[in-house]
Amino acid sequence: MVTPPRILAAERDAAIARIDRRHARFDDPRRSELGSEPREVLEFVLGRGTVGVPRWVSAADHADALVLWTWLWWEDRRTERRLLRQGLAAGLSLSDLGSPLGITTRQGTQDRIDRLGALLEYDRPDEQLTRDLRRQLRARDARQVWIDDHRDEVRAVLLALLIQAHRVLAEGDADLDSGADGSTPGPGRDIEIEVHPAREWLDAIGADYTDDTLTPATLAAAGLAAAELRTDRSVLNLDRHHRIHGALHALDALRAQLGTA
Repeated sequence: MVTPPRILAAERDAAIARIDRRHARFDDPRRSELGSEPREVLEFVLGRGTVGVPRWVSAADHADALVLWTWLWWEDRRTERRLLRQGLAAGLSLSDLGSPLGITTRQGTQDRIDRLGALLEYDRPDEQLTRDLRRQLRARDARQVWIDDHRDEVRAVLLALLIQAHRVLAEGDADLDSGADGSTPGPGRDIEIEVHPAREWLDAIGADYTDDTLTPATLAAAGLAAAELRTDRSVLNLDRHHRIHGALHALDALRAQLGTA
Protein backbone atom coordinates (compact mmCIF):
# COMPACT_ATOMS: atom_id res chain seq x y z
CA MET A 1 0.00 0.00 0.00
CA VAL A 2 1.36 3.43 -0.96
CA THR A 3 2.19 5.79 1.90
CA PRO A 4 0.02 8.90 1.44
CA PRO A 5 1.73 12.31 1.20
CA ARG A 6 2.30 14.20 4.43
CA ILE A 7 -0.42 16.70 5.22
CA LEU A 8 0.34 19.79 7.28
CA ALA A 9 -2.01 21.60 9.63
CA ALA A 10 -2.28 24.40 7.06
CA GLU A 11 -3.57 21.93 4.45
CA ARG A 12 -6.01 20.39 6.93
CA ASP A 13 -7.41 23.78 7.94
CA ALA A 14 -7.68 24.95 4.33
CA ALA A 15 -9.70 21.85 3.38
CA ILE A 16 -12.14 22.42 6.26
CA ALA A 17 -12.48 26.11 5.36
CA ARG A 18 -13.23 25.30 1.71
CA ILE A 19 -15.98 22.85 2.66
CA ASP A 20 -17.55 25.36 5.05
CA ARG A 21 -17.31 28.14 2.45
CA ARG A 22 -19.04 26.07 -0.22
CA HIS A 23 -21.96 25.14 2.05
CA ALA A 24 -22.34 28.74 3.18
CA ARG A 25 -22.45 29.82 -0.47
CA PHE A 26 -25.57 27.80 -1.28
CA ASP A 27 -27.04 28.33 2.20
CA ASP A 28 -27.07 24.64 3.16
CA PRO A 29 -29.67 24.20 5.95
CA ARG A 30 -27.52 21.39 7.41
CA ARG A 31 -24.34 23.45 7.57
CA SER A 32 -24.58 23.62 11.38
CA GLU A 33 -23.81 19.89 11.45
CA LEU A 34 -20.43 20.45 9.83
CA GLY A 35 -18.27 20.67 12.95
CA SER A 36 -14.71 21.93 13.04
CA GLU A 37 -12.56 18.84 13.64
CA PRO A 38 -11.30 16.68 10.73
CA ARG A 39 -13.24 13.57 11.77
CA GLU A 40 -16.44 15.56 12.24
CA VAL A 41 -16.12 17.20 8.83
CA LEU A 42 -15.29 13.88 7.18
CA GLU A 43 -18.40 12.31 8.71
CA PHE A 44 -20.46 15.29 7.56
CA VAL A 45 -19.34 14.86 3.95
CA LEU A 46 -20.02 11.11 4.03
CA GLY A 47 -23.40 11.52 5.67
CA ARG A 48 -24.67 14.65 3.91
CA GLY A 49 -25.72 12.86 0.75
CA THR A 50 -26.54 14.55 -2.55
CA VAL A 51 -30.10 15.75 -1.89
CA GLY A 52 -30.14 19.52 -2.22
CA VAL A 53 -26.39 19.70 -2.84
CA PRO A 54 -25.05 20.94 -6.21
CA ARG A 55 -23.10 18.22 -7.97
CA TRP A 56 -19.90 20.29 -8.18
CA VAL A 57 -20.08 21.00 -4.42
CA SER A 58 -20.38 17.29 -3.64
CA ALA A 59 -17.40 16.50 -5.90
CA ALA A 60 -15.26 19.21 -4.33
CA ASP A 61 -16.30 18.15 -0.82
CA HIS A 62 -15.13 14.59 -1.43
CA ALA A 63 -11.80 15.81 -2.81
CA ASP A 64 -11.27 17.86 0.34
CA ALA A 65 -12.51 15.01 2.55
CA LEU A 66 -9.71 12.84 1.16
CA VAL A 67 -7.22 15.50 2.29
CA LEU A 68 -8.73 15.22 5.77
CA TRP A 69 -8.60 11.41 5.61
CA THR A 70 -4.90 11.66 4.75
CA TRP A 71 -4.31 14.00 7.69
CA LEU A 72 -6.09 11.51 9.96
CA TRP A 73 -4.00 8.61 8.58
CA TRP A 74 -0.83 10.39 9.67
CA GLU A 75 -2.45 11.43 12.96
CA ASP A 76 -3.33 7.79 13.64
CA ARG A 77 0.29 6.78 13.00
CA ARG A 78 1.44 9.45 15.48
CA THR A 79 -1.08 8.22 18.06
CA GLU A 80 -0.05 4.58 17.58
CA ARG A 81 3.64 5.40 18.02
CA ARG A 82 2.88 7.37 21.18
CA LEU A 83 0.75 4.55 22.61
CA LEU A 84 3.44 1.97 21.98
CA ARG A 85 6.24 4.10 23.39
CA GLN A 86 4.28 5.16 26.47
CA GLY A 87 3.06 1.61 26.98
CA LEU A 88 6.63 0.36 27.11
CA ALA A 89 7.55 3.12 29.56
CA ALA A 90 4.55 2.15 31.70
CA GLY A 91 5.80 -1.42 32.00
CA LEU A 92 3.85 -3.31 29.33
CA SER A 93 5.77 -5.98 27.45
CA LEU A 94 6.20 -6.06 23.69
CA SER A 95 3.83 -9.05 23.64
CA ASP A 96 1.19 -7.14 25.62
CA LEU A 97 1.42 -4.20 23.22
CA GLY A 98 1.37 -6.28 20.06
CA SER A 99 -1.57 -8.51 20.93
CA PRO A 100 -4.40 -5.95 20.30
CA LEU A 101 -2.73 -5.12 16.96
CA GLY A 102 -2.69 -8.74 15.83
CA ILE A 103 1.09 -8.99 16.20
CA THR A 104 2.07 -12.38 17.60
CA THR A 105 5.79 -11.97 18.31
CA ARG A 106 7.87 -9.62 20.42
CA GLN A 107 10.10 -8.91 17.43
CA GLY A 108 7.08 -8.06 15.33
CA THR A 109 6.03 -5.40 17.82
CA GLN A 110 9.55 -3.99 17.96
CA ASP A 111 9.63 -3.87 14.16
CA ARG A 112 6.32 -1.99 14.22
CA ILE A 113 7.74 0.60 16.62
CA ASP A 114 10.87 0.95 14.51
CA ARG A 115 8.89 1.40 11.28
CA LEU A 116 6.71 4.06 12.87
CA GLY A 117 9.80 5.82 14.14
CA ALA A 118 11.35 5.83 10.68
CA LEU A 119 8.09 7.02 9.10
CA LEU A 120 7.64 9.90 11.53
CA GLU A 121 11.28 10.80 12.19
CA TYR A 122 11.08 14.10 10.34
CA ASP A 123 7.34 14.62 10.80
CA ARG A 124 6.34 18.26 11.28
CA PRO A 125 2.52 18.30 11.07
CA ASP A 126 2.22 21.89 12.30
CA GLU A 127 4.99 23.28 10.11
CA GLN A 128 4.23 26.84 9.00
CA LEU A 129 4.78 27.96 5.44
CA THR A 130 6.17 31.50 5.66
CA ARG A 131 8.94 32.10 3.19
CA ASP A 132 11.61 32.82 5.81
CA LEU A 133 10.84 29.57 7.59
CA ARG A 134 10.83 27.63 4.32
CA ARG A 135 14.39 28.81 3.79
CA GLN A 136 15.33 27.71 7.30
CA LEU A 137 13.87 24.25 6.74
CA ARG A 138 16.53 23.25 4.22
CA ALA A 139 17.82 20.75 6.76
CA ARG A 140 19.43 17.63 5.33
CA ASP A 141 16.60 15.33 6.34
CA ALA A 142 15.52 12.44 4.16
CA ARG A 143 12.90 14.49 2.33
CA GLN A 144 15.34 17.27 1.49
CA VAL A 145 17.88 14.74 0.26
CA TRP A 146 15.19 13.18 -1.96
CA ILE A 147 14.27 16.58 -3.41
CA ASP A 148 17.91 17.41 -4.09
CA ASP A 149 18.45 14.02 -5.76
CA HIS A 150 15.35 14.49 -7.96
CA ARG A 151 15.70 18.23 -8.52
CA ASP A 152 15.12 18.17 -12.29
CA GLU A 153 11.95 16.11 -11.92
CA VAL A 154 10.65 18.30 -9.09
CA ARG A 155 11.32 21.49 -11.02
CA ALA A 156 9.60 20.12 -14.14
CA VAL A 157 6.47 19.16 -12.18
CA LEU A 158 6.32 22.51 -10.39
CA LEU A 159 6.84 24.45 -13.62
CA ALA A 160 4.00 22.58 -15.33
CA LEU A 161 1.75 23.30 -12.34
CA LEU A 162 2.63 27.01 -12.39
CA ILE A 163 2.06 27.36 -16.14
CA GLN A 164 -1.26 25.51 -16.20
CA ALA A 165 -2.57 27.07 -12.99
CA HIS A 166 -1.85 30.62 -14.11
CA ARG A 167 -3.42 29.85 -17.49
CA VAL A 168 -6.62 28.55 -15.89
CA LEU A 169 -6.79 31.44 -13.42
CA ALA A 170 -6.23 33.96 -16.22
CA GLU A 171 -9.14 32.44 -18.13
CA GLY A 172 -11.26 32.75 -15.00
CA ASP A 173 -10.29 36.42 -14.61
CA ALA A 174 -11.27 37.03 -18.23
CA ASP A 175 -14.68 35.53 -17.56
CA LEU A 176 -15.12 37.86 -14.60
CA ASP A 177 -14.10 40.89 -16.67
CA SER A 178 -16.68 40.12 -19.34
CA GLY A 179 -19.42 39.00 -16.95
CA ALA A 180 -20.94 35.55 -16.66
CA ASP A 181 -23.13 36.21 -19.69
CA GLY A 182 -20.27 37.53 -21.82
CA SER A 183 -21.37 41.15 -21.42
CA THR A 184 -19.09 44.05 -20.56
CA PRO A 185 -19.83 45.94 -17.33
CA GLY A 186 -21.46 49.28 -18.01
CA PRO A 187 -20.60 52.68 -16.50
CA GLY A 188 -21.07 52.84 -12.77
CA ARG A 189 -21.30 49.08 -12.50
CA ASP A 190 -18.73 47.86 -9.99
CA ILE A 191 -17.50 44.31 -9.89
CA GLU A 192 -15.68 43.03 -6.83
CA ILE A 193 -13.00 40.66 -8.05
CA GLU A 194 -11.98 38.11 -5.42
CA VAL A 195 -8.35 37.02 -5.46
CA HIS A 196 -8.24 33.26 -5.96
CA PRO A 197 -6.90 31.55 -2.79
CA ALA A 198 -4.48 29.46 -4.89
CA ARG A 199 -2.56 32.55 -5.98
CA GLU A 200 -0.82 33.03 -2.62
CA TRP A 201 0.61 29.53 -2.75
CA LEU A 202 1.48 29.76 -6.44
CA ASP A 203 3.43 32.94 -5.73
CA ALA A 204 5.32 31.18 -2.94
CA ILE A 205 6.10 28.21 -5.21
CA GLY A 206 7.20 30.54 -7.99
CA ALA A 207 9.58 32.37 -5.64
CA ASP A 208 11.16 29.11 -4.46
CA TYR A 209 11.37 27.86 -8.05
CA THR A 210 13.09 31.06 -9.24
CA ASP A 211 15.54 31.05 -6.32
CA ASP A 212 16.04 27.27 -6.64
CA THR A 213 15.39 26.88 -2.91
CA LEU A 214 13.05 23.89 -3.10
CA THR A 215 12.19 22.26 0.24
CA PRO A 216 9.53 19.89 1.58
CA ALA A 217 7.59 23.03 2.52
CA THR A 218 7.61 24.08 -1.15
CA LEU A 219 5.81 20.87 -2.04
CA ALA A 220 3.42 21.40 0.88
CA ALA A 221 2.60 24.82 -0.58
CA ALA A 222 2.08 23.10 -3.94
CA GLY A 223 -0.33 20.71 -2.24
CA LEU A 224 -2.30 23.67 -0.88
CA ALA A 225 -2.44 25.30 -4.31
CA ALA A 226 -3.46 22.02 -5.93
CA ALA A 227 -6.27 21.49 -3.42
CA GLU A 228 -7.65 24.98 -4.09
CA LEU A 229 -7.52 24.36 -7.84
CA ARG A 230 -8.87 20.80 -7.76
CA THR A 231 -11.98 21.88 -5.85
CA ASP A 232 -12.61 25.06 -7.85
CA ARG A 233 -15.84 24.91 -9.82
CA SER A 234 -14.24 26.16 -13.05
CA VAL A 235 -11.57 23.44 -12.87
CA LEU A 236 -14.13 20.75 -12.08
CA ASN A 237 -16.03 21.80 -15.21
CA LEU A 238 -12.97 21.50 -17.46
CA ASP A 239 -12.54 18.53 -19.78
CA ARG A 240 -10.72 15.68 -18.02
CA HIS A 241 -8.02 15.86 -20.68
CA HIS A 242 -7.20 19.49 -19.90
CA ARG A 243 -3.52 19.89 -19.05
CA ILE A 244 -4.26 21.26 -15.57
CA HIS A 245 -5.48 17.80 -14.55
CA GLY A 246 -2.26 16.21 -15.82
CA ALA A 247 -0.23 18.77 -13.85
CA LEU A 248 -2.21 18.02 -10.69
CA HIS A 249 -1.83 14.25 -11.12
CA ALA A 250 1.93 14.65 -11.63
CA LEU A 251 2.18 16.65 -8.42
CA ASP A 252 0.20 14.02 -6.51
CA ALA A 253 2.58 11.31 -7.72
CA LEU A 254 5.59 13.41 -6.74
CA ARG A 255 4.28 14.07 -3.23
CA ALA A 256 3.48 10.37 -2.81
CA GLN A 257 7.09 9.53 -3.69
CA LEU A 258 8.32 12.16 -1.23
CA GLY A 259 6.13 10.61 1.47
CA THR A 260 8.18 7.39 1.27
CA ALA A 261 11.55 9.18 1.49
